[in-house]
Parts: sequence; structure tokens; C-alpha cells
Amino acid sequence: MVVLFVALFYWLKAGIDVDDLTFGHYKIDGLYIKLDKKLTLKAHNIVIPQSKAKPSFENVDKVFDNIKYLFTFFDYIELEKVHFKNNDLNIIFIDDILYVGSDDYEIAGNIHREGEKYIADVSMLYLKKDNIDIKGQLIYDTSNDRLNTKGEFDAYHIKGRFKANKENNTIDFTLNSEEFTDLKTLINKFPLKETVKSWIVEKVQAKRYRLYALSGKGEIKDDGFKMDFDALKGNALLEDVQIYYKEKLSPVLAESCILTYKKGGLYFNLKNPMYQDRNLSGSKVSIVDLVGEKPTTLVVDLHIRSVIDSVVHEILQAYDLQIPVTQKGSMAKVDVKIDVPLKKATQKTSVFVNVDLEEGDVYINKVKLPVLKGNVQYDKGFITLKDIDLKESWYEGRANGKIDLKVKKVDLKFDAKQVAIGEENEKFFILKNKQLPLTLDYSKNIVVDIPTLKLKIVNRPKDMLLQVGAIEKIKPYLKDLELQINGGNLDITTKDFESYTFKGVLHRASCFFYEKDNVCLTRVPCSGTITKKGIDFYAFNKRLHFNADRSRVKLKNLNIDLKEFLSSRKKSKIKNKRYVITGKNSKLRYDNHTLVMDSYDIEVLPNGNINAIGSLDGDIVKLNKKRKILSLQALRVKDKMLHPLIDFDGLKKGRYTLKMSGDPGKERKGQIIVEGGVMSGFKAYNNTLAFMNTIPALATLQDPGFSKKGFKIKEGVVEYRMIGDKVIFDSVYIKGGSATIVGKGEVNIKKRSIKMDLAIQTARELGKFVGSLPLLGYILMGKDKSMTVGLKITGTLDKPKVRTSTAEDILTLPLQILKRTIESPAHIINK
Repeated sequence: MVVLFVALFYWLKAGIDVDDLTFGHYKIDGLYIKLDKKLTLKAHNIVIPQSKAKPSFENVDKVFDNIKYLFTFFDYIELEKVHFKNNDLNIIFIDDILYVGSDDYEIAGNIHREGEKYIADVSMLYLKKDNIDIKGQLIYDTSNDRLNTKGEFDAYHIKGRFKANKENNTIDFTLNSEEFTDLKTLINKFPLKETVKSWIVEKVQAKRYRLYALSGKGEIKDDGFKMDFDALKGNALLEDVQIYYKEKLSPVLAESCILTYKKGGLYFNLKNPMYQDRNLSGSKVSIVDLVGEKPTTLVVDLHIRSVIDSVVHEILQAYDLQIPVTQKGSMAKVDVKIDVPLKKATQKTSVFVNVDLEEGDVYINKVKLPVLKGNVQYDKGFITLKDIDLKESWYEGRANGKIDLKVKKVDLKFDAKQVAIGEENEKFFILKNKQLPLTLDYSKNIVVDIPTLKLKIVNRPKDMLLQVGAIEKIKPYLKDLELQINGGNLDITTKDFESYTFKGVLHRASCFFYEKDNVCLTRVPCSGTITKKGIDFYAFNKRLHFNADRSRVKLKNLNIDLKEFLSSRKKSKIKNKRYVITGKNSKLRYDNHTLVMDSYDIEVLPNGNINAIGSLDGDIVKLNKKRKILSLQALRVKDKMLHPLIDFDGLKKGRYTLKMSGDPGKERKGQIIVEGGVMSGFKAYNNTLAFMNTIPALATLQDPGFSKKGFKIKEGVVEYRMIGDKVIFDSVYIKGGSATIVGKGEVNIKKRSIKMDLAIQTARELGKFVGSLPLLGYILMGKDKSMTVGLKITGTLDKPKVRTSTAEDILTLPLQILKRTIESPAHIINK
């Protein structure tokens, strides 16, 4: 043995060179071994069989011991080709540096032992396939089976540092990087969904990246290394960022972004994000549920400081949200949260929008809302309007409700604090502290319906229509109207909100317009226009025209009760104006007096005084009212005008002068002067004629005075007073061709009762004819042979009773009447 050992020693010193060596499954070609101070080993080709034993960290100390022996016994090793596991290795050991090269990697370093620790300094580890360079240190402590590594890497265009530790079967690691510009190469190495990869490297782009930290851990199992994704976390800095979160939209620009991975999600925290010059501070983007059973979802959380304009709508419409809300004026805080599934699933993209409004004008479609503040939210096809405080010059209140985007309908409840319409100091519509439910339909035309007030607003393509369905619904809130209206309906249209047209029907409980036969018109069909020049109001098929600006009323073929008209003005609280009323072919009625005229002009002064003048077939009548005193004057008019004035048609033909003045509420005095004509056709006359025919002494009066054709009048004067329903005739004087009638009495219009005392004096010729007749108790003979008969008329106007009165009763007539009977003063006609 000694000889063999000595021989081997000298043999090694000289060098052993073997061309081909085979033992078992091992094969070596071109083997050369030489011993100087240490061994030198060279070989051209070595074939090593695959080991059946699985690699394990349990015998890593033996591996390190074997490597240590290389440093102890060998000075130089060069193995050009070592074939092992279908891989060719190139191994070189020189100057205590071990180099191993293969088809997949190259590694170089040295190792030494310090007690229980093996320390390896790896100056190079190059993974050829991925072009990865690693260098660092590896320390293995056999006492606790702990392996610690640290070093630097250059991989996928990224340089950085790493640390990794193994203790028992648990491995933890951490790494960071220097600034780099290419993230795509690294991300493509991970088995991520294409949609996730797209978001990380395509939809989120940056000019510069830096990995602050990436840490994690896992377990070595029988089937390999299992990552604990719950423990995996990391963050990176992205600078000069562009986020293309939706096709056809401009990108969100950010100064920088912190990209964080934790609990299976990627979170993009943006610094100073902007979208088309809109501030998106606080906006975030994340991709959640990257691991696990839940579908991976993109979450976009945008916070926009902007008006709700075309830019905001561009974002919403990109997600098929046609929200009919826009804003002008001040800014709003708009929060948009979008959840987008990143793989095919039954789950759809969901969008939630929250808008905090500040003072400004908000439009629902084209309907303007002057907002002070409020909140608008969109979720699942509905927009919620919450506590929208509104204030305009003419209304103020709070609105709450919902917009159904599918049917394009808005349901609102408006808590009206006040609604006041009209001039600043003359409001005609005032509503306070009332809740008004309303709907807004914008599916075709914009239709606003306020059922509580029976109001509907329709915004049509060429104009806007306001429908007042029941004026009585809004009447409690109408103030100071010039006309007292109890109900009705009205349609108002406008094309430019400067001029308006209207049409409808008004209802009135009281009445001051009437047709023939005194038919009162409480239903008022009307139309008209409202412009800057004023209001033109037409009614009754344009038989009435009222111009508000000129305060002028024109009537044609339509009658008016002036007293009722003035009464309605008193009920109105508005400041009275001067009115002018003109009429054609129109009756003018005041209290018990009716003026039938071809035309008239009435001036109604602000204090209620009236000046009126009218004409009929050339006859003139004047009516004046000053304070409470009403005056009426008609000079030498025909019977056509007289009859309605005195509500009596028993005087025909002739000419008549009527004068009347007084307070209708107390007493009025009047006088009627008669010039010619005939008295006939009323029951009191007819009954008197019939009575006279029964008395032979009176029957002679029929010719030529009293007859069925009437009593012919030469002249006459009637003086009367009107007190309430009574007409008191203080003096009646009517002179005819054959007789003269005088008397006094009273008529009650309400009770239709009559009580008259009359004296009828015959002409002298008739007196001579009857002078030879026996003197009767009811006949008074005059010295000139005239005959005076006394009559009493009582009962009702419909059934008057006539009887004779005694001579003594005749003498009780006022002295001035008897005087007129005797003197027959013609001068009274000129009075």
C-alpha cells in the first residue's frame, strides 16, 4: 500500500492524463490530474447520471462541505463540459473562485465556514433565459436551519437590492429598486389575467418607476413553493402618470402615483390628478380580488372639483349614463365610483355618482333650478335629489325626489317656503309654507305637472305651454286681481318668454256682463296676449277687449252692470286706476237704471267717481257719480231711451227729460218732464179705462182723451223720490187734449204694490155737457163748468184696483197740484 501510495503521489506530481475513463454510469473524456501544492483537475467531457434523491435543504451542509473541499484540496479545476440532467455545465475553479456555467445560468463565487455557519459570497449569478444578473451573499446556519441571503439584482431592465430568508420550511423576502422606465417586461413574466396586465402596463403609464418595497413569504411544500398572497405586499412610485381608464376618453394626468399591493389588490394613489384641467384630488384607482374566488374588479374612484358640464357628462356617457343634470355658475364636488369586472361574468359594470352642489344654476334637462346647496346621487338607474335648497327672486324652498332614467321621469316634493309672483311691490300670487308634489316628464317634451295646484308646464319644440287646469286651486294664493275670478282654466303659451298668448274660460260667482233678456254671463271664454307693451284681454268672442296698459275696456254687443263692476273693484285690494269703458250697441246698467245706447263712454276715476255719456239715435244721456251721489240726466229723449231708464214703458212717443240725483243707499230725487206722446199699455191705465166705462158720467171722457189707443199727452211733470224699494210720487201732472191728470202716491217695487190718488179734470166743453147731470159725490164741478173726478188705485202692479174717491178726498191733494189743475201752467215745460 505504501508503495502504491508513493507511486500514486509521484504519478500525480508528474501528472495523469487519461483519454477515456468509464466506471459505472460515469464517463470521463480527456481527464488530466496533477499535484503541485494542490491538485489541478481538467477534463473535456464528463457524464454524470441523474440522482434519484430529491434535493433538500436538510443535506445542504454536506453540499457546502463538498464545495469547501474544492477550496481545500484543489488549486485549479477546469471541466469543459459536464453533462447532467440534459444540461451541459462548464466548471472552472481558480484563485478560490468557483465558476459554474450552464445552458441556463452562470454563477461565480467562493464559500467558507465559520463554526456552524457557511458563508458564500456570490459575485455573479446570471440567468441566461431572462437576462438576470444577481450578486450578493448567502449565509446558512446549520444550528437552526436558517438561510439568509442579500444582494443586488439587474433584471428585466430593473436594478435593485433584495433580501431573502429561509427558516424551516418558511421563506420570506423583500426587495426594492432604483428608478427604471420599463415595467412591461417584468409584468409579462407574471401569470396575471390579460385585463390586469393591461391595466398595470397599458392603461396606467408612467415615464419613471421605482419599487420602494416588495415583500412576501411562502411555504415549501412537497409539490413546490406556495406563495402566501395574503402576506404579499409592496409599493412603488410612478412618476408623470397617464391613466387611460376608459376608451375614447382623455387620460387622467397625475404628477405621480403610489402603486400599492396588499391583500390581493392593487391600489393607485394619485398625486395632483387632473382631467382636462379639472382637479381630481383624492381620486383613486384600484384592482381588487386579484386572488381568490371573487371576480377581479377594477374600482375607479374619481373626485372631481368641477361644474357639471360637458366634460363631466363625457365621463358619465362613456359608461352609458345619460344623466339629465347640468350646472352653470359655481363649482360642485363630484364623486364617481365605477366597478368594472375584468373578466367575463354575470356581474355588470356598476356606477355610483355623488354630487355635492354649491350655489349656482342646475338644469334638469332644460328646467332651471337656482340651487343654494344640495346633494345629487346616481345609483342603479335612479338619480336621488336630496335636500336641494332653491332660491329665486320669486320662490324659495327645498326639493327632494328621484329621477327614473329609464322612463325619463322626475318625481319631486317641493317644500315651498314662499312663492311670490308679480312686481316687487305688487305680488298677485303668494304661497307660503306648503308642500307641492310635482312630476317632470322629459321622455318627449318637458312636462312639469303640479297636481295640487292643477298646473302643467309643457316645453314644446317651438314654444312653452302653461296649463292652469283649475283656477280655483290657485285662487287662495292669488292676491289683488283686477277681476274677481272664482274658477276656470287657462292655457298660456310663449315662444321667447317676452310675449305670451292665453286662452281659456273663467268662472265668476258675481256678474257684471250680461246678454239680452238680462242673462248673466258668469262663464267667460277669453283669450289675449301679454307683451312688454301690456296686456290685451279678449272675451266673449272678442265682444270685450281690455287693454291693461291703457286701462281701457271696449264692449260691443255686450251689456255691463256698472254698479257690479265697481263693486268688484272695491273687493280687489289693488290700487285703483283710472278706467275708460267704451261701448257700442251695449246697454249700461246702474242699480235700477238701464241706459240703452248705440254707444257710450265711461270714465271711472281712481276714487270711484264716474263720468259717463251715451247716445241712442241722437239722444244724449249723462250719468255721474261723485262719492255716494249718483246723478242721471237725459234731455228731450225719445221713449226708446226713456223706458229702460225708468223701467216703465207706459209712456210712448213724445219727448222726455229725466233728471235724477241722490244717494242710492238713502234717497234719490227725480223729475220727468213730458212733451207730447201717449200714455197706454199698462194695467193701471187699462183698469182705469175699464172702470171709467162703467160710469156714464165718466164714459164721455173716452173721446177724444181716454181710449184704448191711450191717453194723448200735451205736457206733463212727474216729481218723485226713491227710498229703498219705494218710489214715492210727490207730484204727478199730465195734461192731455181732453183732460188733465194730477195726483200723488207710492209704488213698492219689491212688493209690487201700488197706492195712488189721482184727480182727472175734464175740459170745459165736457163740463158743460155734464153740467145738467145730478151732482155726484165723486165729481167736483168747477166754476168754468169743468169736471174733476177723483180715483184711487190700489192693489198690485199686476192686479191694480180702481175706485172713485170722494170730493173731500180730492181736496186733500196738495194745494200746488190743485193749482196746477186750475192754472195749467205751461211754463213748467221749460223748467
